Amino acid sequence: MTLRLDPRYPVVWRSPDIIQVGVDHPLVVITALSPGLERVLAALFVGVPRSGALMIGREGGASDEAILALLRALRPALLVTAENVPGPARMPEPVAVAPPPRICVDGCGLTADLIRTLIGTLGLTLAKTDNPGTGLAVVLGHYALEPERHGRWLRRDIPHLPVVFSDSEVRIGPLVEPGVGPCLYCLELAHMDSDPSWAALACQLLSRRAPTETPRAGIDVAALVAGIGHDRLVLGRSTLTETALIFDVASGTLKRRGYRPHESCGCRTVPGNVTALPGAGRPVRD
Repeated sequence: MTLRLDPRYPVVWRSPDIIQVGVDHPLVVITALSPGLERVLAALFVGVPRSGALMIGREGGASDEAILALLRALRPALLVTAENVPGPARMPEPVAVAPPPRICVDGCGLTADLIRTLIGTLGLTLAKTDNPGTGLAVVLGHYALEPERHGRWLRRDIPHLPVVFSDSEVRIGPLVEPGVGPCLYCLELAHMDSDPSWAALACQLLSRRAPTETPRAGIDVAALVAGIGHDRLVLGRSTLTETALIFDVASGTLKRRGYRPHESCGCRTVPGNVTALPGAGRPVRD
């Protein structure tokens, strides 16, 4: 096997004979480093077998005990790889390359353009609204989203993330995973439970633009959304299935707000059955 220092952690000298591996949280600090052990350390930067490390250290005047003690001390910072054993040459087999994940930014304006730029920087591929290979949609709007805008993603079983600017805050999420957690109609039903006039208010706000979509807020929101999209599509994780991030534009602070599926919504109902979700409906305020 080959031993090599992990290149993620810098090796720095605290003094002429003391080294440290790692900066923020040092993995190893080694004192009294002799010239022979320095030669072993230099070999570990490029990779060396254990037997090679012993030979190099002996040539520099270090004892086997000192060399082995150094290797034990450096263990948290070492990468161990199997040695390549020469064998008969074989033609490389073709490797199927998976296409990069596709994300649709459903919206226009400053923030939507910034999200598209960051999505490309992260190596994701932008998709159009009718692209069948879309893995995630980001739906941007002001005050309230028209039902058709998020309904088309729900009908196609495509995860979608709402980004809604209001007069003082921006709501990012929850990330709707069809069949898991609340959909955006669940949120509207919960809003109408707490404010019976919300439907009338929302109709009046559909054509208005919120003052919170400023260049600074757009940058902050776009960075958050691009990171959420990358985590969902590349890393396969999301913490926003039943949670929204609430960005206060004036203070720049973030808080979380929880949501549950609404008992009056049919988004999780299997045809022919009735789904009862006790305690569902209203947002969980922090």
